Amino acid sequence: MSRTDELFELFNKTTANDVQGMDSMLQFFEDMPIDDSASLNMGSGASFSRHSPCANEQSREAATIRANVVALVSVNGGVGRSTLATALSSGLQRLGRSVVALDLDPQNALYHHFGLSHSLPGIGRTSLQNERWSQILHSGFAGCQVITFGETDIRQQEDLQRWLKQEPQWLAQHLSALGLSEQDTVIIDTPAGNNVYLHQALNVADVVLVIAQADAASLGTLEQMEQLLAPHVDRQPALRCHFVINQLDETSGFSLDMVEVFKKRLGENLLEVVHRDSAISEALAFGSDPLDSDAASMACDDINELCRLLITR
Repeated sequence: MSRTDELFELFNKTTANDVQGMDSMLQFFEDMPIDDSASLNMGSGASFSRHSPCANEQSREAATIRANVVALVSVNGGVGRSTLATALSSGLQRLGRSVVALDLDPQNALYHHFGLSHSLPGIGRTSLQNERWSQILHSGFAGCQVITFGETDIRQQEDLQRWLKQEPQWLAQHLSALGLSEQDTVIIDTPAGNNVYLHQALNVADVVLVIAQADAASLGTLEQMEQLLAPHVDRQPALRCHFVINQLDETSGFSLDMVEVFKKRLGENLLEVVHRDSAISEALAFGSDPLDSDAASMACDDINELCRLLITR
């Protein structure tokens, strides 16, 4: 048996193979805090139930969103979601799409990736003040536009989360009010885990990119993510879900073996593998466009190919 087969056999033994394991997995999602990234103690009542109705149909009926909406999600943090959201926004804009990059994470990290000022107004305070998002569109890379989350304190985050839990059409209404067309693409960067911002994004998304890394931590979350996405995949029209392995280190034999395990596990649902590239990390650290470099880069090629796949699909 090859090393890849051994890893596949090891990680294919999931909790979903028995009823008790499935109940444990569902309980995991019901008990997860509303916003784990904000480290707020909202209490046991602030959780999502698997029996809750899907709000997407209501959102689409109440608010027309003509743009293509792509949400980047993950169960665990540290997989490079914001980095990839920034690069995809630049790449799609360069391919002729009109892109709006939206930071739906209270950590408010996307402004730094785009080299914007941290003091710029964002969706947090703007939403609480019942103001339109059209006034907080900022210029990003290659001509794309950026809407940051903005600086918020704990009290504001708590107020916004309570509001969003009660109003599933919040994101749909704000995107509809932007008046975007079919030629526009919205790239949404969501917080890691099961939280109210993720569910708002899933309610309006046409495509979900599950971002993972070629490691055991990401592989171990696949069942959890699939269970989380299941109600949205079953809706009409169905949500298109794809997996992306990000920041692959080709010098690591274990990482390459893990990629093969992912391929066996996901099949055609594994859309793209993006290689690790220090130049991209350095560009984002200095707030510059990661796709501006003229030097050959496997990561840039991977990102551009992912952009083309998103357009064609």
